[in-house]
Amino acid sequence: MSRFTDNVSERLDVELMMDGDRHEVAVGPLLRRSGWRGGLWVKYVTPTNPLQLFEVEVSDGVDGTGFLLFASDDFAPFGPPGQRWNWTSFDPRSNSAAPSGTNVVTMVNGGARALFKVFETVSLDAGGVRIGPPAVYNLNDLLKISENGLLCNDPDARLLLATGGVRVLVTGFCSVTPDSLSGNRLGLDLKY
Repeated sequence: MSRFTDNVSERLDVELMMDGDRHEVAVGPLLRRSGWRGGLWVKYVTPTNPLQLFEVEVSDGVDGTGFLLFASDDFAPFGPPGQRWNWTSFDPRSNSAAPSGTNVVTMVNGGARALFKVFETVSLDAGGVRIGPPAVYNLNDLLKISENGLLCNDPDARLLLATGGVRVLVTGFCSVTPDSLSGNRLGLDLKY
């Protein structure tokens, strides 16, 4: 069904089937403190470090620019020849105050096809609270960014209540449903 990448980090949370557009971004202080999983959607924020122009924090479902490809704690300084690493090969949470770029990570924001291990598994209820029944994904569903920075397919009205927003961010289409065939991964054709 898909090709497996040569990078262990990609296999853990996000499996890229079509690479898409990749960009380096600096992780903001809130994300550095909390850590993150691969596939978390982020938004641009005002940089806290003048040496890094493009800084991100978790998307609130109202603003978003792409998803982080790798998890925060799964980088090794060395690996096999030819292995694709992050923009830096060191854990971006270590030495988070350093201006050297150790908090620079890879963000994907266009033209990708990917399988996500982490996504919303519980639906929003009518009041916009994520306590509803289990989320059900269907092929060709519009996939959006939730209030938690994860992929979801909640109805727009409920998502607007949850985010307190004025818009819903549609990222693309569901290309693979989470089931035993897909290894319980959600497929996204990114049209962002």
